Amino acid sequence: MTNLHEDRAIWITGAASGIGKAAAQEILREGGCVVGSDLPTADFSWAKDIDKMRCVAGSVSDLAHNALAVETAVSEFGHLDGAVLNAGMAGRINLFDGDMEFFDEVMDVNVRAVILGIRECASAMRPGSAITVTASTSGMRGDPGMWVYNTSKAAVINLVRSTSMDLAAKGIRINAVCPGPTETGMTTRFEGEPYDDMKRRIPLQRWGNASEVAAAHSFLLSSKASFITGAHLPVDGGMSANSGQFTPPPFSL
Repeated sequence: MTNLHEDRAIWITGAASGIGKAAAQEILREGGCVVGSDLPTADFSWAKDIDKMRCVAGSVSDLAHNALAVETAVSEFGHLDGAVLNAGMAGRINLFDGDMEFFDEVMDVNVRAVILGIRECASAMRPGSAITVTASTSGMRGDPGMWVYNTSKAAVINLVRSTSMDLAAKGIRINAVCPGPTETGMTTRFEGEPYDDMKRRIPLQRWGNASEVAAAHSFLLSSKASFITGAHLPVDGGMSANSGQFTPPPFSL
């Protein structure tokens, strides 16, 4: 522990599980306080005895929920110094005849909700604060059958670039973290052959884990990254470094 976040309060969305939970645990280990938000059906039992954590329930697509989370940070901890806008959803629909209502839902959660979070944070944050957003390597390239998710995460990456211009005038930084294949509850559908196939395409020859992605969020939120803003950081075992034309060589250890 290096106390990167001592005396700092961080709001994390989608904090009940997966990358959000790992980010909350990382911030707490580094001396910070956390406001974790997630859906009313989410299981926050792991956090019930943690003094430096408060939990709020609701949808990130709801303006009132975003306001409540920021208000909770300020009222409980005195200030808001960072945010991990992590909540999101994935899924597939057919390009040619898929229900566009699903497209609207994904864009609402993955893009519009991030804008709501940024606006709410900016109203309360002091100079020196920082925001990170969970994007994806799928926002950097295309994937078959995933045009909705790819579109939403590409939008998030450019949203981070664009808002970094305006937030800088307030002394607030914002960056995106782009996970590659990461073992979370959301990715269990890839078990079996799809899991192994994706693993073979990663130069480091394994999937990532949520704590590795959380470490990237923690660094970008900290003063160690004080001159980094508007960036997107792949955390993908080298997958996005590959042109895609050839399979990386196998380990020869």
